[in-house]
Amino acid sequence: MLKSLYISSFIIIEKMHIDFETGMTVLTGETGAGKSIIVDALGQLCGQRSSVSLIKKDASKAVIEGIFDIDINPDLENICEQLHIDLDEQLVITKEILNSGKSTIKINYQNASNSALKLLMPHIIDIHSQFETQKLFEEKKHIYLLDQFDSNSLNQWLNQYLVLFHQYNDVTRQLKKMIENEMSDEQLEFLESQLNEIDEVAYTDDEVEEFENELKIMQNIEKVNEGIQQFEQEMNSSNSVLTLLKDALFSLKTIMDYGNFQKSYENIYNIYYNLIDEYETVMDIYHQFQFDEYRYQELQDILFQVNRLKRKYGFTMERIFEYREEISDKINQIHHREEIIQQLEFQKEQTRQEALSLAKRIHEQRVKNAYQFEKRIQKELQSLYMDKAVFKIQFEETDLNDLGIDKIKFMISTNKGQQLSLLNETASGGEISRIMFAIKTVILSYENIDTIIFDEVDTGVSGKIASRIGEKMLDLSNHKQVICITHLPQVACLANHHFVIQKKDQVDQTIASIELLNNENRVIEIAKMLSGEKITPEAINNAKQLLNV
Repeated sequence: MLKSLYISSFIIIEKMHIDFETGMTVLTGETGAGKSIIVDALGQLCGQRSSVSLIKKDASKAVIEGIFDIDINPDLENICEQLHIDLDEQLVITKEILNSGKSTIKINYQNASNSALKLLMPHIIDIHSQFETQKLFEEKKHIYLLDQFDSNSLNQWLNQYLVLFHQYNDVTRQLKKMIENEMSDEQLEFLESQLNEIDEVAYTDDEVEEFENELKIMQNIEKVNEGIQQFEQEMNSSNSVLTLLKDALFSLKTIMDYGNFQKSYENIYNIYYNLIDEYETVMDIYHQFQFDEYRYQELQDILFQVNRLKRKYGFTMERIFEYREEISDKINQIHHREEIIQQLEFQKEQTRQEALSLAKRIHEQRVKNAYQFEKRIQKELQSLYMDKAVFKIQFEETDLNDLGIDKIKFMISTNKGQQLSLLNETASGGEISRIMFAIKTVILSYENIDTIIFDEVDTGVSGKIASRIGEKMLDLSNHKQVICITHLPQVACLANHHFVIQKKDQVDQTIASIELLNNENRVIEIAKMLSGEKITPEAINNAKQLLNV
């Protein structure tokens, strides 16, 4: 459940901290006071796109932090394992929106991405807004809504199917490419000439580097000779390092009996002979090296060929060999084109049949789910005073796609004798709100989500219908945390906790604030919702009746 929410410098909220409880909580206030801004802030924690426009005027950044108490379940464990998040019974989500246009996200104080929020938060919180209700008008969304109902029966099959469907698409693309890319004899000859050209210079990047170093030495042979001569003069002439050090050792040895010079003498002695060893090593390396005119020319030719290949096929020998494999594959495909096409056609048909078989099983399960879904929705609609309404799910078979072979439409008749039609063709705004609320109620009963946000889902309804929607939210809050934004007193009066959002106009800005109402102030707020700013005694009495106080 959502335990607390902290918002700073977000739109018209300067600073706000809200502690939430279990049960049903309502947020009320006049239009534009900032009720939906709280939902927008929660939407940011769920991975919605950030914008500099969300930062309050004159602020450097907006900060939103939500603390959630969570019930650990296998799905949540799998998600957290994918995201490398240490799962605990409390989850802290922090998002900062910077005026540079960037945002930073932390999950349990570890840096995270917006994609991680989108993957994780649907298992924590569900936000149902008027915008989501519009999904009912999009036919392509209907199949997702049905699949949310008893999704456990479908998820494993859908995952298996998706693997097969991707394999089918890959083979289809390969086959199409093979058929379209028929090569001529001239193209084959050109590819074979490229292959031979690369094979003539079959060196690794390490070998090329050795050749370059060897050539570099040969190109600087005069400089090497000059340096060695100078080195030998300074190391081994009559006035060189070794001669002077040898003389110094002799001088030190003559006074060995007159002081404790033994250890220093031995150290310098070792240094002297180590220098002789290093000198001889340098000279051995030099004497082994001989300038070979033939080798010099050979290295130049090799590196010329290598550089020519790099300009044509890639900047490294590794990339050139990768290109060689591509050429070799193309040549092989040309020589065995018919055979490969036959293999791909067989593979395509085989994967199509496997995918189709699984898609039919998914279809059969969807049909079963649809029957139960229709019954549950029908029952919910009756309880929402749409007892004449008929809700049906229509199936159409399609070609294989990433969801199977089903195209699904939600059809409804809201009046007796009326033909079934798409929701947006016959249902009114209030009916759409009730239908979506019914769908949401049914789906949520199968979800492990602990927190549900309803943002003005009672739009377009009033009176006894509003009361019934409120009662259903209250019933849902017996096993899930429900937070509801509403303008209707019939809904607000049923909540266990009641916050009011207010806005105050200051000199150059508007500031929103929130207050948890006690019983007395709650009566006043409900009365205001009933009668407007001018609260009448009748409104107070009605508010008390609604609140049973």
